[in-house]
Amino acid sequence: MMLRIDRRLLQNVDWLLLASALVPVGLGLLTLWSLSPGRHGSGAVWRQLLWLAVGLLALVLIASVDYRNLVRGAPILYVVGIALLLLVFAVGRSVSGARRWLPLGPLTLQPAELFKFIFLITLTWVLTARWANPRARSTLGLTLGLLVVPFLLVVRQPDLGTALVLLPVFFALLFGAGVRLRELGWLGLVGLAGTPLAWLVLKDYQRERLLVYLDPFRDPLGSAYNVIQSKIAIGSGQLLGKGVAGATQSRLAFLPERHTDFIFAVFAEMWGFMGALVLLVCYTFVLLRGFDIAAGAREPVGRLLALGVTALLAAQTLINLGMVMGLLPIVGIPLPLMSYGGSSLVVTLMAVGLLLSVRMRQFL
Repeated sequence: MMLRIDRRLLQNVDWLLLASALVPVGLGLLTLWSLSPGRHGSGAVWRQLLWLAVGLLALVLIASVDYRNLVRGAPILYVVGIALLLLVFAVGRSVSGARRWLPLGPLTLQPAELFKFIFLITLTWVLTARWANPRARSTLGLTLGLLVVPFLLVVRQPDLGTALVLLPVFFALLFGAGVRLRELGWLGLVGLAGTPLAWLVLKDYQRERLLVYLDPFRDPLGSAYNVIQSKIAIGSGQLLGKGVAGATQSRLAFLPERHTDFIFAVFAEMWGFMGALVLLVCYTFVLLRGFDIAAGAREPVGRLLALGVTALLAAQTLINLGMVMGLLPIVGIPLPLMSYGGSSLVVTLMAVGLLLSVRMRQFL
């Protein structure tokens, strides 16, 4: 892989896409600081800033590399990704009953987050290889195998939210590769048929979350507490928000997981509907630019990569916002670019870098 950027590439950088992606990052840092403006809060902000520096470096490196070279290295990346997922069970760090993180000195790495990036590159490699026919059953079987193995490993951690994000990426890339809707429908039906079996492998707290989704007031002081407090926080923000000092739901810690999965509820309470609208406009613009880059790609590899990245960002954003507002079950998934967490931030910036790489090389 050659890390070379010439002037023609720099002229084609999508600066509006980059700016729109960095706005949620800045708003996330502001929200983290607002939750605890003292020493404790500053520590979280400094750690997130450190990960932001790593993520920006990764973004530049990914954008510098020809995306076709990344796809050629997909088999190696996939093997490394599976090895990291297995390594979690051996030496991973366990938090709240979940073993998802690998210790890296003072920092930690979440392999499941990194694997989302590896997965879309590997699937693109299979669907665009000369020896593969996307519509052939053998190719569909291979892609299904590439999905099932990491899906089961991630669910076993357990991390149901990250595992579920792989599904829309899988179907989006198959659709983009030309697989018939009828065949995609059959795959979807097979997945739905296996849903009752999935209930048997879920943890007790995961089953309870699904039951709470069906009956939000099933356990208001227990399993339903998060989503109830989240709705209260979002609603109390009203039109212009309560400001930093007035955000009692967030500042007084009535809202659990306020730094990570439920950071949107914190932001909505502080800045209201208008602030949330600005944030959603940024996400919408990033997704629209992603689809536009996919549509403008001149060859299948670039088209599928851009489509996969956009599907990944769209799925994770919609699932997080849906669960925070009570429209979807709580599955534990961060809001891209905004939630506290280094692995998610770095991987999302890498995905943005991949979009930039495809866009920069459309005109060469």
